[in-house]
Amino acid sequence: MTDIWRGRLTTLYAAIRKGQLDFVLNAIHDDIEFISYSPIKVFPFLGHRRGKAAMSEALHGAVEAFEFVACEPVSMVIESQNAAVMLFTRGVSRVTGRSVQGMLAHFMRFRDGKIVELREFMDSLHAAEQALGRELIEGP
Repeated sequence: MTDIWRGRLTTLYAAIRKGQLDFVLNAIHDDIEFISYSPIKVFPFLGHRRGKAAMSEALHGAVEAFEFVACEPVSMVIESQNAAVMLFTRGVSRVTGRSVQGMLAHFMRFRDGKIVELREFMDSLHAAEQALGRELIEGP
């Protein structure tokens, strides 16, 4: 099952990059719980979402805000009904043209062959600075 999930997740991330949201939503359980530990004032489509409709809203918000140029798994650890993925992402803001790139960590649980829980961690300070086009904390 590990190899099956590895293939599914690789295909899923490619679909995200291509904006194929119907494909992505098909891989998500109706009872999905999504939590992105990120600044929602900068990325309002992230945060805490529950249920497929809320996840669809988050995904559509992300695609409306950014053109995804990269969404590449760097490493995956899959165990039974759980996975941890380190992911390189790069998106270009459709409003400002600014590029936002960095590493994400995704921690997932599966149920009934679908993703039922997704927790996302990012270097949120770095991502926010890129999105806003300025440093938020001055260096020494």
